[in-house]
Parts: sequence; structure tokens; C-alpha cells
Amino acid sequence: MTERLFLLGKSTFALSIILDMLPDAYTEAGLISNIPDEENSSLAFPYMSPAVRLTEYSEDALTDWQTPDFIIASIGKSRRRIAEYFMAKYNIPDERFIPLIHPSSVTANGFVYGAGLHISPLSVIAPYCTFGRFVVINRQVSIGHHTVLHDYVSINPGVTISGICDIGDNTTIGAGATILDKIKIGANTIIGAGSVVTRDIPDGVVAYGSPAKVIRDNNP
Repeated sequence: MTERLFLLGKSTFALSIILDMLPDAYTEAGLISNIPDEENSSLAFPYMSPAVRLTEYSEDALTDWQTPDFIIASIGKSRRRIAEYFMAKYNIPDERFIPLIHPSSVTANGFVYGAGLHISPLSVIAPYCTFGRFVVINRQVSIGHHTVLHDYVSINPGVTISGICDIGDNTTIGAGATILDKIKIGANTIIGAGSVVTRDIPDGVVAYGSPAKVIRDNNP
């Protein structure tokens, strides 16, 4: 049976990836955004897919579709804003958000994850990792055993995270960074691209370099 789903948000960088990754069961999707077009710098880029009939709707459409599945149509900094807005306004439970895991990626035994997971192509998740809600793993990422990623963590392309690491809520790891074993990185922190993290990093900072050092506070 063909299923329908809603894509919440309209990040066209992410949509081009998401539409290519959708399971074959989904051939029709509704697109709804809560972020004004003038705040969305990605709209100049194409995102339509010949495999999925994608129609843009107003928010009122959510009351017309019966218990659809959902995906957050952003894998960047607006992801949390979009998820929290729609979940609060429409009382959407976690179980309505489907995981999106590319078939070229490997997830090992004992892997546990929360709602709204996104794993892009060619990533490897080692045994007994635990991921929170709405975690994003971009392409060609390697994550070692017994690593914990908390809610809204975003891992950019080419990152290597060694075993038994702990990364706090809403933290972003920049492209190509390496995190050594048994490292803890706090919440709301940014690790710069190409960094090598050799010691724990606290909450709410920007850190980069080799070895990574705290450079400044991560002010909102």
C-alpha cells in the first residue's frame, strides 16, 4: 500500500537528499514550512524528485491528512526550530517521525535511536551506540562503539568519532573532524571543521584546531 507523509520545513539543500532517500513505499508527500521564505537562503536551489509527487500545502492541511508519517525537511541548524514548532502546535508524537537511513550505511547490533533519525550514505555506526531524538549523521561518517549522541546532535560529512564518546544536546561536529576515544563534548557546542578533539569540551562553546581548543562562547 502506498503511504503518504509530510515533510516539515523547506530546506532545499536537505530536500534533494531526503527525496532521494525515501523508501519506495512513499510516492506522495506534502511539504509544509513554518519558516518564512525570506529567511530561507536555500530556496534558489532545486529539490524536486521524479520519484515522489511533492505538493506544497499550508499548515491547515495537517488537519486533513489522517495520522501521516513525518520527516523534518532540514538536516541543518533549522532542524530543531522546525521540529519543536510542529510537535508543539499539532501534538505530533515521536512515533510518527520515521527514521531515514540510507541503505549504503551500516548500523551494527545493539544500536538504539530516537525519533527522526537521519543517516546519509556511506556512514558506519558501530555496535551499542545510542542516539537521541532527531540526530543527523551526514555522509561518510564513522562512529565508534558505545558512543552516545544526545538530542539534535548534527554530525557533518567525513567525521570520525572513536569509541565510548558522549556528545551533548544540540551540538554540531564540523566536517572532517576527529574525536578520540572516551571524549565528552557538552551541549550547544560547535566543533570546527578538521579539528582533532583530544580532551573533553564543555557546554556552550566553539572549539577548533588540532588539538581542539575552546575559542569563544557559542552565543545564540
